[in-house]
Amino acid sequence: MKKITFLLLLFVIFSCNEIDDDILHTHIELQKLYDESELAGLSVAIVDNRKVLYQNSFGYADINKNKKYTNQTIQGIASISKTFIALAVMKAVEQGKLDLDTNINTYLPFDVIHPIHPKKPITVRHLATHTSGITDGEVYYKSYIFENPSQIDVSIYPEDYRPIIELVKTNIKIDESVFFENVLSVSGSWYSQDNFTGNAPGEKYEYSNIAAALAAFVVENATGISYENYTHKYIFDPLHMDATGWSFNDVNMQNHAILYYTKDLEVPRYSLVTKADGGLITSTSDFNKYLIEMMRGYKGKGKLLSAESYKEMFRLQSKHDEIKEAMGGIFWDINDNKTIEHTGGDPGIITACMFDPIKNRGYYLMTNTSEEFNINIERSIEKIWNTLINENLDRSY
Repeated sequence: MKKITFLLLLFVIFSCNEIDDDILHTHIELQKLYDESELAGLSVAIVDNRKVLYQNSFGYADINKNKKYTNQTIQGIASISKTFIALAVMKAVEQGKLDLDTNINTYLPFDVIHPIHPKKPITVRHLATHTSGITDGEVYYKSYIFENPSQIDVSIYPEDYRPIIELVKTNIKIDESVFFENVLSVSGSWYSQDNFTGNAPGEKYEYSNIAAALAAFVVENATGISYENYTHKYIFDPLHMDATGWSFNDVNMQNHAILYYTKDLEVPRYSLVTKADGGLITSTSDFNKYLIEMMRGYKGKGKLLSAESYKEMFRLQSKHDEIKEAMGGIFWDINDNKTIEHTGGDPGIITACMFDPIKNRGYYLMTNTSEEFNINIERSIEKIWNTLINENLDRSY
């Protein structure tokens, strides 16, 4: 390929102020890995704490319509949504509406009490560190709602997966408050001691979608503003995340990707009752704004929270007296090498984000393909992610 072709390619693809051979190398390797994969669509980005260094998308948002996956394509990001709960919690703390170490029943319209350890109150900090004693079980599937359940042919799915599809087909849309009361209140119709671990709040880490979503519901009750409106007001609007929202009505569905189990098997369109734990819809272009803000916040220079609040959010919470075991900060994972990350996975969705405060690099990946029926998808994502985070963009921009 002639040099002029390289230059034209870079001018079209990359969001950088100057051309860099390392960026080109990263792009070529990512393109190769995508071409070798069985992914439908893929989007990736590399940022520093000032701007986007590289972003690009590969493949298809809709295979049947030959619609390309772009940096503006939107889709759910699964559990990375929980990091937005962290911001909302800390904003409510800043406003004096919420205290991390207060019994959550202070804020809830019904009581949530650990059945085995009733004298040990569950706090917001417990929810935010996955140490509340609330666990996910089959009851969590009741959070998934198909948009058009009557149109779903269960027989096209692998036999061992059909019971899950059948179960979700019976679910109906309910308010999240009803879901939480049904699952966690003693008088709830889905209540069981099995919805809790045997450990007292604060004693043991166990990842819980229900507990995370409950933290967002606590914010809603403490502030008197719906969680959706609260996050728009204090996160999305200040960051100009105009393509981001919590429901299909919130976003431009013309830009929404089709989700796939495999390239020839679409995921039925679904949403979550407990949307805060995994239901955020966004694009790579929008998420980059958020990731840059997180990196600035870590350094005490963010605009959404005070330096003190960011410090608490990214502080290793296991050092707190009430938390005997935790994997990171407030909803964020903190790795041994000091990188900060969160990942996500749901039917038709795999996402990952991480930032390295020492290198001043942030990374993001999302795809509209999941690995339930194809182990090769997981292997491809691992190769792509490793290539992305091992990039060699050492030049300043």
